[in-house]
Amino acid sequence: MNWSHTALTERLDIRYPIIQAPLAGGPGTPQLAAAISNAGGLGSLAGGYPQPEALRQAIAEMRALTDRPFAVNLALGGAAPGDLARLARAR
Repeated sequence: MNWSHTALTERLDIRYPIIQAPLAGGPGTPQLAAAISNAGGLGSLAGGYPQPEALRQAIAEMRALTDRPFAVNLALGGAAPGDLARLARAR
């Protein structure tokens, strides 16, 4: 097994064991995350700050920019009781 073929790369269906930090607060864009995914890593969107509709739009943009796997990082600390179920359904 070489450095780029690992259990992680197999599980995530990525070419390289490189995972982009989600970069909340502005620098993390769908374009950046899609470029990482298209290059063989796992691109990530920050999902903690945007309103639900903005996050839906960012995910739709990611899907238009790449057919490769990507992650959406959700900060769930302090979530209200029904929030986790709503987030799971929004998948």
